[in-house]
Amino acid sequence: MVMPATREKALTERDFERLLQATYRINDDQQALEVRALILVGGRLGLRPGELTHLSSSWIDWQRQMIRIPAHDPCEKGRHGGLCGYCRQAVEKQTQTSEQSFNDLSDQYWQPKTTAAARAVPFHFSSRVQVALEFLDDEHGGWPYSFSTLQRRLTTALNHAPTLSADATSPHGLRASAASYHSGRGLDMAALRAMFGWKDLETARQYLNVDGAMTRRALTSIH
Repeated sequence: MVMPATREKALTERDFERLLQATYRINDDQQALEVRALILVGGRLGLRPGELTHLSSSWIDWQRQMIRIPAHDPCEKGRHGGLCGYCRQAVEKQTQTSEQSFNDLSDQYWQPKTTAAARAVPFHFSSRVQVALEFLDDEHGGWPYSFSTLQRRLTTALNHAPTLSADATSPHGLRASAASYHSGRGLDMAALRAMFGWKDLETARQYLNVDGAMTRRALTSIH
């Protein structure tokens, strides 16, 4: 079976920590905090880039410590409060196979990739992720920038990580890193599927023995 491109961009735990450490070398303190937040939210909660780009305060349930990704949230991140480039591109692609007009389809965005992607993602397990979310919530009311800015912020971190290549990971690769991280700690297929919003178990199964983590854990339990 060919390994998916995003799986190839999954960071090991050590490289994930190296990427986080690289954010402390960024001279702009505000930008460093933003980059650190996107790495933690993407690389530990596994939000898709489009989900992270549209993250807002209304999604964060602080009482239950969950991000609740809605089935629909009007996008106003573009010029003059219209669609952002990410949503506009998605609508344009959909118009090629739909009888609906661009304007009609625009009313449906932002929306998650699939119906299964509308979900609750817990963040109680990591104080670092909680602090990152608090920063984004307090400073910006969520993630304030475009998808292209998100990509540039991640590139900045990679450029400050001398032991990592410039293409070591990507926004989608951070999601794969999160899947690898949780599967390596024993999160089963059903829970992975629910947390990451996958339609089927086969996708979850691809992450169940990354770096031999499950094998190592099983051997530890019997020896």
